[in-house]
Order: sequence, then C-alpha cells, then structure tokens
Amino acid sequence: MATFSLGGSLDNELFAEAYDEFLEQYRLCESSIVDLEHSPEDAELLGDLFRTVHTVKANSSMLSFAPMVVILQELENVLDLVREGQIPFSDRAGDLVLLLMDKARDFMEQYHDAQQVEYDDALYESVKAGLQKLSMAPPEMVAPLLVNIIALVDPNTSQVPLKEKHWLESFTEPSEDLSFLYNMAQACEQRVGYWQGRTDRVVKLALATNEAGGSPVDANALAASLFTHDIAMAFLPTSLLTKQSSLDEHQIKLMRQHVQVSAHLMRSMFDSQNAGTMLMQHQELFSGSGYPKGLSGNQICTGAKIIAIVHTFEAITHGHTSTSLHKRPLMRALLEISNKAGVDFDQQWVEIFMKVVREQK
Repeated sequence: MATFSLGGSLDNELFAEAYDEFLEQYRLCESSIVDLEHSPEDAELLGDLFRTVHTVKANSSMLSFAPMVVILQELENVLDLVREGQIPFSDRAGDLVLLLMDKARDFMEQYHDAQQVEYDDALYESVKAGLQKLSMAPPEMVAPLLVNIIALVDPNTSQVPLKEKHWLESFTEPSEDLSFLYNMAQACEQRVGYWQGRTDRVVKLALATNEAGGSPVDANALAASLFTHDIAMAFLPTSLLTKQSSLDEHQIKLMRQHVQVSAHLMRSMFDSQNAGTMLMQHQELFSGSGYPKGLSGNQICTGAKIIAIVHTFEAITHGHTSTSLHKRPLMRALLEISNKAGVDFDQQWVEIFMKVVREQK
C-alpha cells in the first residue's frame, strides 16, 4: 500500500468545486453506460462517455492527483478507441469503466475526508499495464483482457466475505426447524455449481437489510423463506437451472412453479403463513408487472420486497438460470438495482439495501 498526499496545501474552494464536478460526472457516467447497453454503437453516447472520463481526468490533473490521473489517462485512451470503433462497447467495457470510476470516487472521498489517500500502488500499476495492453490488443483478445482487468480491480465480485460460523444466530432465534432448513439449503447448493455459498450470501444480506430497515419482518420467517426457496428451486431440472439461453414457454411456466412450491413447503414445514406469503409474492414487481397475481406497490409484503432485491443482486453478481454464469462486479449490480427502483423494486428498500451493501463492501 502507498499513501498519497500533496506537498503543499490545496485551496479548499478549488477542491470543493472539483469534488462537486466529479460527483456530477460520476452520475453522467453511470447514465451513459446504461444507455449504451441499449445502443452500443451510438456515436453521441460514446462521445459523452469519453468526455465524462476526460473531464474527471482533467480535474484530477489540476488537483495534482497523480496516481488517479495515470489510471484515468489509460482509461481515456481505451475509450478513445471505443469511440473510434476499434474496440466494441460491451457490458464488460461498461463494467470496467464503472469499477475504475468507483476507484476514482474512493480516491476523491478519502482526500475529502483526510487530505490523504491510502491506495494499492501495485494494483494501480497492474491496471495501468492491463489498460495499455488492451489499447494495443487484436480484436480477439479484447474480451479476455477486459475480464482480466476487471478481475484485478474486483477479484471476488461479491459483496462480503463469509463469517466463520454461527452467523445466523446473530440475526435470528435459534430453532431446530430453522437449522434443519439451513442445512437442507446448503445441501441443495451442490445441485448447481454457481450456487456455492449462495445460502450464506443471500440470507445474510436479506437479514442485514431487514435489520437496517428497523426489522419490520420476523427474522426467523425471512430466513426460513429464503432457505425454503432454494430447496424448492433445487427440484427443478439441472438443465433448466444452468441454461444460459432464453427459456421457451414451457420452461418459463416450469420455472415459475417454484413460487407455489416453495410457499407450500414453507407453510407445511415451518408452519408460517407470513413466510409462505413472502415466497408467494417475491416475484411480484412494484409496478404490477410481476407474477403470479400482478400485485403492485404496498400490496406486496415487506419480506417479499426484500427477497426480490437480494435475489436480483445474487443473480447479477454470481449468475442465475438463463443469464450469464460469469460473476459481475458489485458496482454493476448496484447500478442495475438502482435503475429499477420504483419500477421493479420498492424505492425505500432499495435505498436501505444500497447502504447495507456499501457498508459491507
């Protein structure tokens, strides 16, 4: 690790203006990437993204933030090639920009808070070298190089390391039924390769979100619901659980049956109407376009709202059913969930969830 600080003092007003400008450019960057994923060849959008990174780099140079400038300069070089059509814009390219802008944000915020920055100089050098290699790469090497650089910046692509053991007891009242369901869910992880660690990741995050929101949902019922959901999912055909292409009509119908199956199991195994309702409603969307009943807004119970958010987060960061089985960066997941607030998810619970994940980052 290295420590960055300026030899002399930095004018407070100058930094405040640059900091505010950075936050604005950060938001514009996110917006451009979302739009580009729908129109990856749009020259105007590509130009907007390039100019955003260029502006951040220029302000960083004005502030003499040398380590940050080096990375942003190399990123700007890559985006110039993207703008010229020599490197195609892809979701991986978007992920990389998000991750590096997040590094820049961390740099700015550390300086804002302490007038110095602790940063991994070896990582910065590796990323710089990777970006330089990407700028000179033949077309067939662009995708694997993007994956390699993303892995450097965000090696785990998950939100929080697992605690040693007995983490469940810190949120719930221990019971034989809950322990049984937990053990069953962990056994079901063996059914699909990308489920490894899923039980702990999803339930910890849901319980922490519930707790941060004032614990409106019974923690035991929420945990039991999530365990039972994965037990029910494990009884679907493996070919369906691991399919990466689009599902046909029959497969969609079969997949959607897990809602009723898990809800029925919950009510019979855990004797909880509340927990069963959470499972029955967890595929409902805030806008009313979900299933099975097309519920909307506050018709959906709080537990179901939490489950919907954490399941989506897990799907993005660790792969899920018909989507790519590649892990995705944390920043990508947060951006996608944030963009669906008020549409797929309850805005209030998205905001609580975001705080929980960022604190655990």
